[in-house]
Amino acid sequence: MMKKELAAALLIPLLSMGIVGCSSNEGDDVTINVGGGNPTTPTDPTDPTDPSGGDCDRVIPADFVEFNDDCSVGTLSGVVDSDYTLTSDVQWRLADTVTVGNGNRNVANDADVQAIRDAGVTLTIEAGTDVRAFGAGSLLVTRGSMLMAEGTASSPITFSSLDADFEGLGEWGGVIIQGFAPQYGQGGTGPCFGSGTVCNVEGEGGTDISVYGGNDPADNSGVMRYVRIAEGGLVAGPNNEINGLTLQGVGHGTQLEYIQVHSNLDDGIEWFGGTVDLRYAVLTSNDDDDVDYDEGYRGNIQYVLIEKSQTADAPQGSNDPRGIEANSSDADYVPETEAVLANVTIMGGPLNNSADSDAGPQPGMRLRGALTTSIFNSAVSMFDTGCIRIDDADVNGDGSNIISSNVTLVNVLNDCRDGIYDKRDADSASNVQALTLTYDSAFAIQEPQAQLASAPTIVAVNNGSGFVFDQTDFVGAVDPNGEAWWQGWTLPGTVGGAEEVQPASFVSCNGENSVCTLSGLINEDYTLVAGVEWRLDGEVLVGEGNRSVANAADVQAVRDAGVTLTIRPGVHVRAFDTGSLLVTRGSKLNAVGSPAAPITFSSVADDDLDGEGEWGGVVIQGFAPQYGAGGTGACFGSGTVCNVQGEGGTVVGLYGGNDPADDSGTLRYVRIAEGGLVAGPNNEINGLTLQGVGHGTDLSYIQVHGNLDDGIEWFGGTVNIKYAVLTNNDDDDIDFDEGYRGNMQHIIVRKNPNKAAPTGSN
Repeated sequence: MMKKELAAALLIPLLSMGIVGCSSNEGDDVTINVGGGNPTTPTDPTDPTDPSGGDCDRVIPADFVEFNDDCSVGTLSGVVDSDYTLTSDVQWRLADTVTVGNGNRNVANDADVQAIRDAGVTLTIEAGTDVRAFGAGSLLVTRGSMLMAEGTASSPITFSSLDADFEGLGEWGGVIIQGFAPQYGQGGTGPCFGSGTVCNVEGEGGTDISVYGGNDPADNSGVMRYVRIAEGGLVAGPNNEINGLTLQGVGHGTQLEYIQVHSNLDDGIEWFGGTVDLRYAVLTSNDDDDVDYDEGYRGNIQYVLIEKSQTADAPQGSNDPRGIEANSSDADYVPETEAVLANVTIMGGPLNNSADSDAGPQPGMRLRGALTTSIFNSAVSMFDTGCIRIDDADVNGDGSNIISSNVTLVNVLNDCRDGIYDKRDADSASNVQALTLTYDSAFAIQEPQAQLASAPTIVAVNNGSGFVFDQTDFVGAVDPNGEAWWQGWTLPGTVGGAEEVQPASFVSCNGENSVCTLSGLINEDYTLVAGVEWRLDGEVLVGEGNRSVANAADVQAVRDAGVTLTIRPGVHVRAFDTGSLLVTRGSKLNAVGSPAAPITFSSVADDDLDGEGEWGGVVIQGFAPQYGAGGTGACFGSGTVCNVQGEGGTVVGLYGGNDPADDSGTLRYVRIAEGGLVAGPNNEINGLTLQGVGHGTDLSYIQVHGNLDDGIEWFGGTVNIKYAVLTNNDDDDIDFDEGYRGNMQHIIVRKNPNKAAPTGSN
């Protein structure tokens, strides 16, 4: 699979005489030559008229719809009591709780149930349709009726509030679907219908919701596909909020896939019982939980991407935001709740770590109430208090009657400050790890642990649906070797919303923060965010580890003071002629691009990438061993410290040590072009210089192009490399010496076929 990725990202463009990647800053492809459907703006409704004649010939009149003069806006209210279609050439509005059918009334027997089914209606929404709600608006599809909302990747269906953007929170209600599938009562009271056949459960979500539920697991409430729901979550009353998508007793005859809920004041999607399965969901910037299932939900969920707001400091509602909350606690336990989830990525933000949330900082998942849940091939990050909390049900509140939850975790990766578990461990765990997680622009996990040697067997909950999980060999919602299935149909700018440039003493930006220049010493952790052109003015140092060390205490002090420079996928770093980047020992460079969004270093002199010696290069130093010329042995000899004078500029300073496993970070999908400035006699700058760099560092998918000196040079160290492309470099392409001990695989080297002689003294 990795070989295929190399071919796709590097080899094919090479054979066509260019290396091509995406430039997020310029919007155009960047080539290194080796041969030399937004919604319409809402219109204020006018007095309704009879929709006949002119543009109104195309619309269908109904008692529950009022149109403006030209029938460009149709406002729904009350009960949709006949089959109806919302067409994409009209902007539709929800004036209040618009109820589809009358199935939310009480039923006493099978005859009542059949009467509701017989009277059921279908609301169809065409692909590309825009539905906007007034403040009191919601859409309620009652049991026995259907919602057929089938968008496409290029023409998704959108629900939002009246304004033109999607930045609101709690500006309207949400979408509620009810069905005849089973719901189970709290406190272990069993199914609502008991030994009978009918069920009437009072639903949440507003004053007009009324009742749902039944004993038909296969009940069909329609289809939702490529649907986006934004800005909802109106508070209907105490403990009666409206989720983005509420599923109350919905059966597995219903189809749900490619659903986004964005910026909801309550939960993203909540299941109250039922059996409906879900594939492909994106949940972004929701103020409470993103996935919430309880009251005997029995179903299967695969491919879910969750990202909490990266800008909200605390919840806006009375919420305790988590990625997943499952079941009720203690006396409200529901042992019938059973779900299997696979390929879920949960990324937290400041609001879930806030002491101001309803219950303080929150974990990524909270699984409780005697439920049974298995989670496969998933990842949780950025929840300070821990990634996963598991609670058993303390029925009496005094520890005298504990009913256990049953949680299985398989291939679950965790990156949370306080560790994996917030309370107790999972009942069964296989390959559950704590590690640093990084994501590419598609939100695929970049660490090698996310690519599994084989796919585990994922068995679905037998709810009668016949659901079959894709047997995946990767961790997270997005395959590192596949496509970003969420791109193109989700709301623009809502997934991986733009990070802001952070102020620092070593950064200066123009007024729009579109161009920012680094200079001097980077003395704190810092991130070069996407959407900005970053520049290097002079020799930019990361950390101060290039000073002399005398003993192990000095080495530890350097490590303790180390900083990390992170570069986001797609970032372009341009250097002035004296510019270089020097990462000193004890500090790290995490530059993780992707095939679609590589990271690029080049000069600021021009927009092309065909220069030579126009700036310095990238220099990385570490504490790994270096060996002296003339068979003089290790720099550190019989001691523990080493100070080797490095090449590559006037402020390079010292490197080396006795730690072969030293970690200087990650470079993946990185392109370095036009460098090689001569710093002095016998002191040239390579494209990528590795001085005493240890094998804890990860190097893969690196290109050095058009460098006036070497492409990549190792001065001692132990760092390995896979997948490198060296093109048009004026001196050597690969140079290793001074006791380098390492391994290399998959290297393409090509000299400039149009050059008769070296440009430099090479």
